[in-house]
Amino acid sequence: MKRWASVWYNSVVRGDINRVTIGHFSSIGDNTVVHTAAALPTGMSAAVEIGNNCSIGSGCTLYSCHIEEDVTIGDKCVVLEGARIEKGAQIAPGSVVPPGRLIPTKQLWGGNPVVFIKDLDIGEVWANYTKSYITSSLGEACKNEFTTWNSAYLQRDSAATDVDPQDNDLEPVTNSNYYRHIPKYYM
Repeated sequence: MKRWASVWYNSVVRGDINRVTIGHFSSIGDNTVVHTAAALPTGMSAAVEIGNNCSIGSGCTLYSCHIEEDVTIGDKCVVLEGARIEKGAQIAPGSVVPPGRLIPTKQLWGGNPVVFIKDLDIGEVWANYTKSYITSSLGEACKNEFTTWNSAYLQRDSAATDVDPQDNDLEPVTNSNYYRHIPKYYM
């Protein structure tokens, strides 16, 4: 996974059988599964390669496929082994890309199995390019949300009370009630 890429909640990226590469500013949506085969019968690489500036929707399944740069894949899509989606292409939500299918550059495909819908103009291609930056910056904002350590200090600026507490806020430790419940063999 390269810099500024984001993998969202409940997604699974399995690189145990083969390699998975996620490019810069790419976003893998919620509940998406990315996994690989050991080898493909066609002799192509069975690794999953996701290029730069790609947006993969929520609930997708990607299996040993190659996705080039600036690609948008809608929610709940399935891309099967050996499929190749070329630069700037888009897949409509709920579509299934069969094994070995080539989706040409700057085209919109959709359905089960996918069929050609239309050629994309430059504005539609650039819309995905800017969307990938927005989702990556959201990932940067949420990266410390569920860490194993306390990250509350990252959420606010330091204040004077952090360094110089006021005397009336502190209770003396020598209070007799403090030691009342400690067994005597510890003292």
